[in-house]
Amino acid sequence: MVTSKKKLNAGPWDKAKVRKKLTKNVLFLLVSFLIANTFLAYIIGSENLIKIIIEPIMVHWVGFGSICLFTIVFYLVYSRVRELVCTVICPYGRLQGVLMDEHTLVVAYDDVRGEPRGKLDKTGNLGRGDCVDCNLCVAVCPTGIDIRKGTQLECINCTMCIDACDEVMDKIHKPRNLIGYFSEEMIRSKKKPSFTTRMKGYSSVIVVLMTVLCYFIFSRTDMDITVMRSAGMLYQEQPNGYISNIYNADITNKASVSRTIILKPVDPYVQIKYIQAPGVITKGNDIKTVFFVFIPVNKIHSLKTDVKLQLIAGNKVIQTITTEFVAPLNN
Repeated sequence: MVTSKKKLNAGPWDKAKVRKKLTKNVLFLLVSFLIANTFLAYIIGSENLIKIIIEPIMVHWVGFGSICLFTIVFYLVYSRVRELVCTVICPYGRLQGVLMDEHTLVVAYDDVRGEPRGKLDKTGNLGRGDCVDCNLCVAVCPTGIDIRKGTQLECINCTMCIDACDEVMDKIHKPRNLIGYFSEEMIRSKKKPSFTTRMKGYSSVIVVLMTVLCYFIFSRTDMDITVMRSAGMLYQEQPNGYISNIYNADITNKASVSRTIILKPVDPYVQIKYIQAPGVITKGNDIKTVFFVFIPVNKIHSLKTDVKLQLIAGNKVIQTITTEFVAPLNN
């Protein structure tokens, strides 16, 4: 594949080359445009992206410009930068080098078996290693490295060198896997791969991280609410033996559908009166609501009382939250 690309680039600009180059760059541009739209939708939301697409450009010229900019950036990555993303921009290779040791399985060249290398002769390459120095492993490498020089930062583990070398070994009737997945220990000592202490430690860290991630994913609710007493406001004495506090609530709808929301106290003697009712919250949006909480005086036994409120969407209790109610101790 890489060899064919090099031949195409070095060849004359005939109809076939123009057709292939044009087709490739058009596809790169289309994929880049799709990724740019997806990336922007992740940042600003799908509804805002649809508005940018269907409404006049001058109304959303910043968003349209962002789509064009991201499309150009991703197109340059596909058409020009390509392997440089792996070898220069992406930090993964450098991080991976820190985590490796002599037990790490990597794409590697078995120099014990392959050296000294040399061209195949009539004697069947006797007296030398199995490597015939054909350089096919270098020719097919997307980043142009020689895997026989050892593990290198530029290696992206594509295994194309393994396939090329195995084909050569088949032709000269030698065992496969002169290049393969080896650790330094496997090459030097011919030991089988083992689950080392370092691997156990890395595995434990990954398990912990995955557990935390799964916990946050499965504990995520479709809606979120924050309730706080209005700043600077004390309790209010109401007729019929009630004490009231005023609250502000922020309710966020993280679901993909609109929801009709109400707040309901858990305790039957607690009452709510809205100043600004929540009502319907559209998908991906939030609203603010202001309300009074009324509690009978005979149910208050301390300066601060915990009040439980249920956030209800339809007939389903989404969340139960606890807030603080302030009242005089003796009435």
